Amino acid sequence: MTTPPQPPNPGEYPPPGGYPPPQYPQYPGGAVPQPPQGGFGAPPPPPGWGYPAGQGSYPPPGGYPPPGAYPPPPGAYPPAGAYAPPGAYPPPPSAEGGYAPPPPGYGRPTSTIGEGLSWAWNKFTKNAAPLILASLFWGLIFAVVAGVFAALLNSVSPEFFAISDDGQSVTGTEITGATLAVLMAGWVVFFLLSGAIASAYYSGLLEIADGRPVSVGSFFRPRNIVSVLLASLLIGIVSSLVTFPLQQVPYIGPLIGFVIGAAVSVFTMFTTVSIVDRGLSPINGIKTSIGIARAHFGDSLLVWLVSQALLFAGALVCLVGLLATAPIALLLIVYAYRKLSGGMVAPATV
Repeated sequence: MTTPPQPPNPGEYPPPGGYPPPQYPQYPGGAVPQPPQGGFGAPPPPPGWGYPAGQGSYPPPGGYPPPGAYPPPPGAYPPAGAYAPPGAYPPPPSAEGGYAPPPPGYGRPTSTIGEGLSWAWNKFTKNAAPLILASLFWGLIFAVVAGVFAALLNSVSPEFFAISDDGQSVTGTEITGATLAVLMAGWVVFFLLSGAIASAYYSGLLEIADGRPVSVGSFFRPRNIVSVLLASLLIGIVSSLVTFPLQQVPYIGPLIGFVIGAAVSVFTMFTTVSIVDRGLSPINGIKTSIGIARAHFGDSLLVWLVSQALLFAGALVCLVGLLATAPIALLLIVYAYRKLSGGMVAPATV
């Protein structure tokens, strides 16, 4: 290809017309043919004017490649059918500090209730000392507070604890203002203490589920206690509003109320542990628990029944058995919560 001559010195430009016309070797004669000049009404250029045949920018008829001959450019969407089937990807994490509520069927565990009990027992035996000591300390704190309020109630209303002549039934008493004040104060204190115990104890149990070493102090560090208390209050109010009217129905009322109360307990069983684990709000904690139990109702019901049986068996042995059965029951709930929600638990051998 012939290049046009350059100016002799930088910045000097030749006079107009000093450059020769550009040359194009691909065209006959080396120059692009020019259209015929004419004024208004000049005849159109003859057919074939312009680019020589086969040398223009457009391919001849039929010269386009068949569809799909070229690979898609980078970042293009995959062809139809190339996407993963629905459910192949896990749900994204939520914006509120933790996991998103699992969709129905997601994270279904391969374990059974037997494997959950085996895991809970192994973790209990490996952490028996801190679990038992923490349970004992919390139990003593609860007993001391209960004794203080019992003494206050006895001081303002001695007849409240009076025993009848037959030595079995408690005599009735009129509720005075002082008695009511002590009862209300006791309810508030026990409610706050129960929330603190649940929050702190689950905090330590979740550390065990994460495979971290624990000490007695691990069970005295409450997390998200305000959300735990508010969620417990909401669950208690709803449960009372539903079951109390039914218990007034003769004969079958108490039975129906018990069944509904048990159903509420099953569906809200994972509320506290999910709030402590994920830092959820009270409403989201309740929703998460209901979503897990609804998607895995059979597994959740079995976990609830076994955990209640463990607590009942421990209470039969003068409450001392609760030092062992209560941690195992709560470890089972933590295991089921993590497994049913698609989470992870440390192996039993760790």
